Amino acid sequence: MVKSVYVKALAITLLLFAGNFMVIKYLDDSRGNELRAQLYSIQEDMQSSRVLLLYSQSRNDSASLCPLLANQTNQQVAELYELYGELTVAEEAHVFADTGPIKRVFILTNAELLLYLRQMESVCGYSLVEPVLYFYPDGADCLECRAQAKILNSLTQECPGVRVFAFPSNSDLPVIQAITEEYGITVNPSVVINEKVYPGVSTREELLGLVSC
Repeated sequence: MVKSVYVKALAITLLLFAGNFMVIKYLDDSRGNELRAQLYSIQEDMQSSRVLLLYSQSRNDSASLCPLLANQTNQQVAELYELYGELTVAEEAHVFADTGPIKRVFILTNAELLLYLRQMESVCGYSLVEPVLYFYPDGADCLECRAQAKILNSLTQECPGVRVFAFPSNSDLPVIQAITEEYGITVNPSVVINEKVYPGVSTREELLGLVSC
């Protein structure tokens, strides 16, 4: 009789564990699907902007189309930055889902947006945002990098025109390797502002003195 009670208790415990496992797995998968959908939507919008930019260049009519390009691009910058926050939370909180593939696509999209902003600036003659490049080692436990990321996050909240483009300095993606080599990044963390590299942790006060706010 006693043995039967223990067997039933064990069976109930296993059922509860399996149920919790399935719920967490479902929530993790749903979060991953939502992030993929958001990323795909941003990529689609960026492709639309690129085509419009090519059209303006083919017509030699960039002046009249630049306001439309600016409006679209500002929205994409805001959406991608918001997605970065959601991806960071998901990466820290996930239990089963692998956010690695989503993160790689995000990093490529982030780099593409940065290069598109450079191209648009050359065509339209003005910059939509003030970019701050932030380099960190992916997968490494870097306390200084965490501190720098928090400072940069508060900076963007205080200075709406500033946008941070975060890139893993140890990435195996060719374009990220090229950007890292372009600036000669050897220290983590490092930030790049106005094409100048600032290795190590930059304080809030130091950063405020380097950007327009």
